Amino acid sequence: MTDPVQRLAREVARNLGDGPGPIRRERQRAAVARLTRAPQRAPRSAWWLVPLVAAAVVALILARPTTTSAPLTVAVAQQAVMVGSWLAAPEHEALVLEFSDRSRAELTAGTAARLVKVESTRVELHLERGAVALDVQPAPGREWFVIAGPFTVELSDAASSATWHPDTRTLIVEVRRGSAAIGGDAPPTRLTAGQRLELRDQPAGAAHSAIPSANNPPPPSPSTNKTPSAKPSPAATAKSPPSPRQPTWIELAEAGDHTAALAAAEQLGFGPLLKDLEVDDLDLLARCARFAGDGPRARDALQALRRRFPGDSRARTAAFLLGRVVLDLEHDPARAREWFTTYLSEAPDGALAGDAQRRLDELGPQK
Repeated sequence: MTDPVQRLAREVARNLGDGPGPIRRERQRAAVARLTRAPQRAPRSAWWLVPLVAAAVVALILARPTTTSAPLTVAVAQQAVMVGSWLAAPEHEALVLEFSDRSRAELTAGTAARLVKVESTRVELHLERGAVALDVQPAPGREWFVIAGPFTVELSDAASSATWHPDTRTLIVEVRRGSAAIGGDAPPTRLTAGQRLELRDQPAGAAHSAIPSANNPPPPSPSTNKTPSAKPSPAATAKSPPSPRQPTWIELAEAGDHTAALAAAEQLGFGPLLKDLEVDDLDLLARCARFAGDGPRARDALQALRRRFPGDSRARTAAFLLGRVVLDLEHDPARAREWFTTYLSEAPDGALAGDAQRRLDELGPQK
């Protein structure tokens, strides 16, 4: 706003005219010029407004609600992925989706899925078959959904895996960090860290059922009150049903029960397995340990894979996975930096090169 004195001076200048005499006219013009010159600083009386204005600006910034309006993007090996894309992990290698908010989705080998929605408030992945491991970073108002058959897995700040078997219509969910809600036609079930749930889609008209697992054994059936005999008769022994066969660690792993699979492998002897397993099973054992959150076992299995099968492409991938294990599970940034650097030196154009470089950038220069 123009100062009133300046407005008055400009009005005087317009009506002054030449006036009497050149000397007087020159003095009048000089006086008008002094009056119309822009002030060098604000009037002293206005300085008290400055802190009030600053406080108002700060209050507006603090009062503004946090939103997730920033666009969310996703890439695979530094290549943008379009919404609606079908995703298929190779037979012997995982497919990693990197989101711009540092969330990740790892499709295990042979997994097929479709990225249906990527929005600031909702990310939706349809799992056609196989397993996906999600590491979701918290963002206010943003929710993540994995759709598998009739089931929906919802999470917003969690590390969780979901395995879908379309042939048996079975969903298995494990939570390592945070919590997840699993819903379908029945009311949702919430899982927290360390819990696992297995659900099977029943035929029309039947409710979904939870299947007992090694982690959640069924309750014992009530026994009848019979006096035990000192010695069972041969006929009774012949008619008694055989005890059910326990699933192998490989069957448990393929079913998605990584914790139970790791426990079954431990019973066989983890060390001997590292020496005897073929590359496919050794890779599967390392995956079980990673998904179960056992850093030392995952590290041992991945290092054994690299040592015994150096010519296999999975040996290079194991270098990247070792970086993730020692960083995410063992919290050793220095070792993680070494493994990510090793992966980039062995596979500079590999599918995980972008992820490895990003993690190196986040770790910063070596101290």
